[in-house]
Amino acid sequence: MNVYLIHGENRLDSYQRLEEYIKKARSKGWDVKEIDDQNQNIIDTLREVGLFETKRLIVVKKYSILNEKSLKFINEFTGDTEVIVYHEGTIPQAFAKKLKNVRKNEVFKLSKSLWKFIDSFYPGNVNNCLKYFQESVNSDPVELVFSILSGQLKDLFIVLYSNESLPYPPWRLYKLKDQAEKFGKDNIKSVIQDLSDIDLKVKSTSTNLKDELDLFIMTKLK
Repeated sequence: MNVYLIHGENRLDSYQRLEEYIKKARSKGWDVKEIDDQNQNIIDTLREVGLFETKRLIVVKKYSILNEKSLKFINEFTGDTEVIVYHEGTIPQAFAKKLKNVRKNEVFKLSKSLWKFIDSFYPGNVNNCLKYFQESVNSDPVELVFSILSGQLKDLFIVLYSNESLPYPPWRLYKLKDQAEKFGKDNIKSVIQDLSDIDLKVKSTSTNLKDELDLFIMTKLK
């Protein structure tokens, strides 16, 4: 069995890569199964044999679904099966090291401009944020910029409102906490709602996403 890791903050590119693997497997007649639920029995799924004993591709849609027992099984399994561990975000190295048969570890990173934009998104920093926003949309699809900003705001909300543990290194958790405190609880709710409204508006009309985000930054961060 070979294991492939597909992950990284660049969710558009990583998902496209995952689709390439799935499409290629299906074109070869492989049996493809996806696991995206913590309650699914991963070991039973791996043990299954197709009707004609065809080769199989198992796609695990989040690394945290795999517990120590399932990791041990994957490391020892010798069936004609390939496993892809896909994650919207970066898989920790400590987890990757637990897998013995990793054939490829593909990490899809964001541009430096996009990271600068995300880090600069907080009240009172409108000029810098607009500068990095313009740089980021010059190097990345605006849809990706929107997606990453949405994910960042969700993380800020969790930091302010929940005890949920985010799977990030200490340095990033510190930066999230600092950024979240600059917004405050009431303000972050308003910002998330406005961004959600933009998403709905762009999907239902011919509105330009870049123009909407420009205005959004100017009005929410002043």
